[in-house]
Amino acid sequence: MDRACSPISSPEFFPSHLFAGYAKGLAYAALITLGLIFLMSQLIASDFVEPTAKPLVPIKPVHMTKKEVVTIKEYQAPPAPQEIPKPIQLTKVDRKVDVLDSTIGIAPPVVATDGSPVLSSRDPLPVYKPTPRYPSVAMRRGMEGYVVVEFTVTKTGAVRDARVIGGYDSTGKQTSVFNRSALAAAERFKYQPMLEDGTPVERYGVRNRITYKLAE
Repeated sequence: MDRACSPISSPEFFPSHLFAGYAKGLAYAALITLGLIFLMSQLIASDFVEPTAKPLVPIKPVHMTKKEVVTIKEYQAPPAPQEIPKPIQLTKVDRKVDVLDSTIGIAPPVVATDGSPVLSSRDPLPVYKPTPRYPSVAMRRGMEGYVVVEFTVTKTGAVRDARVIGGYDSTGKQTSVFNRSALAAAERFKYQPMLEDGTPVERYGVRNRITYKLAE
């Protein structure tokens, strides 16, 4: 069966509506270009005068003061020097010891009425009294004083049971700084023993004052 075919029309290579749009764009571009050319010609033809600038305000000279940087340090006092201790003055020790004042009474034998002799009596007689050692503590302090000691003199003249009755400084204040030295010296004392009717006997409660005095 034969089909009816419509005749093929020739294609349009450049549509008319596109051509009209391009024509309008070119017309607008031409007008704008002509306007710009006209504006530039007017600007070139006009006399351009540079505006006068206002004179600048003169600046006064600035005098800069010279500044010196001064560093102030806090004053610190130097440390105080240490006090020099006073030199120790050497003092001479007067090793004087007071001895017991004993009254010695020696009487010749007395003949009694019946013809029998009576032998003499006496108190203990000191024979040897060594010088006591001056205590170093008292010497450094410059102390003076005395000690009263009490002891027993035996039949042989030796000292026994020595003890301190009291120790005092030069102002009368009681102190024990001289006690040990006084006892050591008293224990070395030597006596002639006490005699009763010519017989040696012990003597109790013998007291001796030992004085400590620094040499001037």
